Amino acid sequence: MLSTLRIRQIGVIDDALLEFGPGFTALTGETGAGKTMIVTGLTMLLGGRLDRGRTRGSSTVDGTLALAGHTELAAALDELGADEDDGEVLVVRRLTRDGRSRAQIGGVPVPIGTLARLVGTAVTVHGQSDQQRLRDPEEQRDALDRFAGESVGPLLERHREIWRERSALTERLTELDALLRERDRRGTALTEALERLEAADPQQGEDEALRAEIERLGNAEELRGAAGQAALALVGDDDGPAAGALLDIASESLARAARTDATLAPLTERLDALRIELSDIAAELSRYADGIDASPGRIEEANERLHELTVLVRDIGPLLPGPDGPAEDITALLETSRTAAQELDRFEGAEEERTAAAARLEALEGELDEAATALTVARTEAAATLSAAVQEELRHLEMPDAAIRVDVSERSHRAHGRDEVTILLAPHPGADHLPVAQAASGGELSRVMLALEVALASSRSDRSAAPVFVFDEIDAGIGGRAALAVGQRLARLARHAQVIVVTHLPQVAAHASTHLQIVKSTDGGTTSSTVETLDRPGRIRELARMLAGDDASDVALAHAEELLDEAGRTGR
Repeated sequence: MLSTLRIRQIGVIDDALLEFGPGFTALTGETGAGKTMIVTGLTMLLGGRLDRGRTRGSSTVDGTLALAGHTELAAALDELGADEDDGEVLVVRRLTRDGRSRAQIGGVPVPIGTLARLVGTAVTVHGQSDQQRLRDPEEQRDALDRFAGESVGPLLERHREIWRERSALTERLTELDALLRERDRRGTALTEALERLEAADPQQGEDEALRAEIERLGNAEELRGAAGQAALALVGDDDGPAAGALLDIASESLARAARTDATLAPLTERLDALRIELSDIAAELSRYADGIDASPGRIEEANERLHELTVLVRDIGPLLPGPDGPAEDITALLETSRTAAQELDRFEGAEEERTAAAARLEALEGELDEAATALTVARTEAAATLSAAVQEELRHLEMPDAAIRVDVSERSHRAHGRDEVTILLAPHPGADHLPVAQAASGGELSRVMLALEVALASSRSDRSAAPVFVFDEIDAGIGGRAALAVGQRLARLARHAQVIVVTHLPQVAAHASTHLQIVKSTDGGTTSSTVETLDRPGRIRELARMLAGDDASDVALAHAEELLDEAGRTGR
């Protein structure tokens, strides 16, 4: 339920705190006192827009919402991280001077859409221009499903499960068809390309290594001569000096000196190491020179292999493109071939999967048809019961000659079934049944909407999560006995829900368990309003004002007291 509502700087309201009762709360006041601003504030709390012409600087609305019984809402707020205080959560909506809107739930900033979605599950606002349950077929179907409860709920969930599986399967079939078309278009070419690549068995970087080898073989004589000359310079021969021989002389000379001066010993060791390194280098140069194969056969063999690899890259590269286009060398080609192999793996089994998916889809169509038929039967039965319940409420609301009918007709198949629900009304005997929003006058439309809400609330099996209904001028266009009847049915609705009503009729206000008066005052040309909670004497005075326009008339006061007592006797 909505425990409190505080409104600041909206219309004529500077700062008003409203404390609602758990049952039926009536809001009354003189014309222009700001009753509409209360509903405007509630609408803001549900994510609605505020006309900038009704603001004076920065406007704020905050409300305290009790979460008892609202399991899904409490879970959503817990996931959001909203703070609770003794089972209540504070909801704040602020419109800044520059027109920016801010919202918080339990101290957590949220988008306006989230505010509307979460708080809207607990609070419903009805007005003369906001009776969606009587205009929107989707809302009418949802209302019927809520009324039906367990007779429709499990069937609807089963239908939705089948629909979800069918949708997923249909999407998968589309993917498989595309995959099979791709297989037919590219599969054979990819397979042949990979087989050719496997037969050639190229290695990473092989083409670059071959180019380097061919370059080396083409200059074999020069390379062999250079290596031999370098080795000769290091170790020499009998015909001339060499670095090795000179190094031997230096090492022997330093070794003799080191026997006299030990500080030269480290230098002797370094010279010995240098002699060993020089000998190793000379040996490697000799082996390099001896190992150069300058035979025409090896050059021809290397050129043939390079040509084979070059043709492989040229032919297969465009068939196996990578992120940067066709491969330009063997290393890149081997990389893209792995992607192609994975693509071929995707083709494997696609035909079998599609056959199985198509068979399952065919079976699902039958299951879906059965589920939809069961839903239609259950909804049709519930529609007859709802029609009778609303018809009975209309009788109590001084519309005994009106005939209400809830029709269930077939439409295109969707996730919720193939039923379209329409509430039809014949306002008097002999009249055709038409959609209720077309057949009813303003006052009749209000009473039909109230009758529907009372019937829906009475059918709820879980009374712990009482919804909050806000009615703005539901009594517009009615009076007399009809007004009394509306007050009585609102009181009945308040047994199963919290009901907040903005009214100008004393017959309606008298049935409330909590009565709030919007009081207008003028000071120096400035008009502002506050909200007062009325006790019994205050209620009698306000009802007298509403009855006769004078809260001091003895006749009006007596009538008001009688009206209040009579409402108490009929029960709230």
